[in-house]
Amino acid sequence: MFFVLRHGQTDWNLGARLQGSTDIPLNDTGRQQARRAGEVLTRQGIDRIIVSPLSRAMETAQIVGSALDLQPVIDARLTERNFGQFEGMTIDEVHVHREEMREHMNPEADIDGKHYPWNAERLPDVIDRVFACVEDHRKTGTCLFVCHGIPFRAISRKYIDEMWSSPNAAPVRFEEDGGGWRMIALDPDNAPIPQVYNAQTTMGRI
Repeated sequence: MFFVLRHGQTDWNLGARLQGSTDIPLNDTGRQQARRAGEVLTRQGIDRIIVSPLSRAMETAQIVGSALDLQPVIDARLTERNFGQFEGMTIDEVHVHREEMREHMNPEADIDGKHYPWNAERLPDVIDRVFACVEDHRKTGTCLFVCHGIPFRAISRKYIDEMWSSPNAAPVRFEEDGGGWRMIALDPDNAPIPQVYNAQTTMGRI
C-alpha cells in the first residue's frame, strides 16, 4: 500500500500554462489545498513522505508533513517531465507552435500521438524513472509520494494500467487487490479523473 498526492495549485496551473521542470511556487489556493490534503491523510498510517525537489511539490509535502509529523525526503525521480521549448506556454500556444514546429518535433517523445520538441523528455523515460522511485521506496514503509501531473499519470499507468489525471492536491491510496492493484480516492470532493486524450485533459492539468 502507498499514497500519492499531486502538488497544490500554482498561478501557472490557474492560467493553463505548462510548468514542467520550471520551478513555480504554490499560490494561496494551493497552500489551502495542501492543508486540506493533510487533514485527509492523517490516521492513514503513513510513515514516510517522498517528494519531488520542485518547490510546488516541496511546499505541499511540508504542509502535509506538518499534519503527519513527518519530514519529507527528496527523490529527484519524482520531478515533473521537462517539456523543452513548450515550458511556459499556454495550452493554446502549444497547439499553435506544435503546427509551426512540426519538423522540429520528436515522434519518440510521447506515446499518445502528441509529438513534443526534440529537447523535451520522452514520456516513456518519465514513466520508467517514476516507477523505479515508487518501487524502491514503497517496500521500506507506508509511503506518500508527493509529485506532479505527469508522474501521477505514470504511477496510475504502471499500477492500474490506466492513465488518470489528478486535480491539484487530490490524495489517493494504491493498494494491492488480488494479483493487481486498485486506486482509491480519499477525498470525494477532489478525485482523479480518467485520462481523455484532448487538449484540456492531456495538457491543461499539468
